Amino acid sequence: MSGVRDLFFDEFYAELETAMEDYENNKDETSEPPRLADELANRWHPYLPRDRNPDEALVSVDGGVQISRFAYGGFVAVARACALAHAPGEGRRLTKAVKIHIQEVYDNRDRGFIPGYARMISEYRAAAGAAREVLDRGLRPVVLMDGSLYLGRFPYATREYSHHPALIVELLDSISDLRALARDHGFPLAGISKDSSVFYLHMELLKATLVRAGHPRLRALVDDASSPFDLSLKLGLMEEQDRRALEPFLDKRPLCDSALVHFCTESEGYTQPLLLAPSLYRSGSEGVALYKRLERNLPRETAEKASASLKRFFANPPVAVSYWKPTPTSRPFRVDIAGHSLGRSEPWGSSGGNALLEAPDHGALEGVVDHLHHWYCNDVEYNVPMKQADILAHFDRNLYTTKYEPFIISRLERAGVDVMGTRRNLREMGA
Repeated sequence: MSGVRDLFFDEFYAELETAMEDYENNKDETSEPPRLADELANRWHPYLPRDRNPDEALVSVDGGVQISRFAYGGFVAVARACALAHAPGEGRRLTKAVKIHIQEVYDNRDRGFIPGYARMISEYRAAAGAAREVLDRGLRPVVLMDGSLYLGRFPYATREYSHHPALIVELLDSISDLRALARDHGFPLAGISKDSSVFYLHMELLKATLVRAGHPRLRALVDDASSPFDLSLKLGLMEEQDRRALEPFLDKRPLCDSALVHFCTESEGYTQPLLLAPSLYRSGSEGVALYKRLERNLPRETAEKASASLKRFFANPPVAVSYWKPTPTSRPFRVDIAGHSLGRSEPWGSSGGNALLEAPDHGALEGVVDHLHHWYCNDVEYNVPMKQADILAHFDRNLYTTKYEPFIISRLERAGVDVMGTRRNLREMGA
């Protein structure tokens, strides 16, 4: 080996060999192409990007978050974000936002969720501020968020609305503000993800394949499966004849959307947009049940505020996803785009499920791709403006603990809070 010297290295290396043996034994050794390759080819749009629109200003948005934990549940999340406006022939213009959330937090789930909510609030605040500034200058913004526009995990638990309702209301309102601004002024709102590993497109292609093959009944059986792995659990509940009929359409080792596009396309271009239904809400019982739970379990004023924010959130247009390849050999990027740019401005809450757009207006999506391609460097540094926003918004832990956290502790103490560090933090400080 490479001369590694560590107390646990021998055990580590032995366990690595064992783990790799198990992994290799479980791999599918067949060399068959993905069974959805033909269906994907029907949904692939080769595209050579054009010059970006000189009357548009790209607004690139990114953020970062850090936390402090204190004894007996004390918790602080500090998020910051920046939005950089890039207009052709002009310098960058910077918009900044900070969100701080202070609360006793006792549940490990909330310690994971709250920082993400705070970061999104700061990012959407910065994005909306920058977009308004661009509009005031007589230009058309193209807002590009780092990451997805889609809430893959929607805040659905009544416990969350009871513990940090104001934070969730602010999160939903900040998202709604930007989406409504984009819809009302007709500018694109998009998000780009480098390493997405979801199966949204995979499952829709499977359903389309089943219908094309004359199996609408099988399509109905897989309708509510969120991924091939979710479907594998449902197979055990199906009748044997249905399982056998489905097997020819299922890969033994299914590929996520990004991998499927990577291995099954040979040109630059993008996939047909897929409208995503909200991860929780449907036009049926799920949304109604959430409102009823809030009304039943929360104080009246809190429930009314949360319900109003939820209804406003679901009144916005839906989100669509597409996968874009800058070059024939590059790995794809996931591009989310607000549905109003694709001619779909209906309320998101009326959605009955994910759906491929059969005749979308590709102009707005291609306009976003034109901007992305203009700044594209390689698979890692895919977008210079986004990289610049990332550098500015990056929240280094050492910077936070030496410059920000002392002010937080001082301000808490001035408010009469007995701030005690956790035993772990005190031990690390004394080391």
